[in-house]
Amino acid sequence: MIIQRKWNFGLGTIFSLIVVYFIFLYSRDKGWAILAFLSKWYLIIVGGLLALSLGIIFIILIISLLMLLIAMLKIRTTKHEHKRQKNSPYIDAEYKIKE
Repeated sequence: MIIQRKWNFGLGTIFSLIVVYFIFLYSRDKGWAILAFLSKWYLIIVGGLLALSLGIIFIILIISLLMLLIAMLKIRTTKHEHKRQKNSPYIDAEYKIKE
């Protein structure tokens, strides 16, 4: 059986970002350049991936809500047009075709 690791962003990722941020602040304060550099790039890469995934989710939500809003507006306008057509005067007439 092959077990494959999948990319997951969860509570552990957020916790690790917080810990690495404090490591970055401490190492920058102490003057440890290599540790500060590594922690800064970890924050940039992992935080960027997290922000990118959240951004994609928000864009999909906004687009779906806009589609729902447009559909509701179309339904509303068709109801008003249908009511106008019902209330309009019409002639009920019978006719015969002459031969």
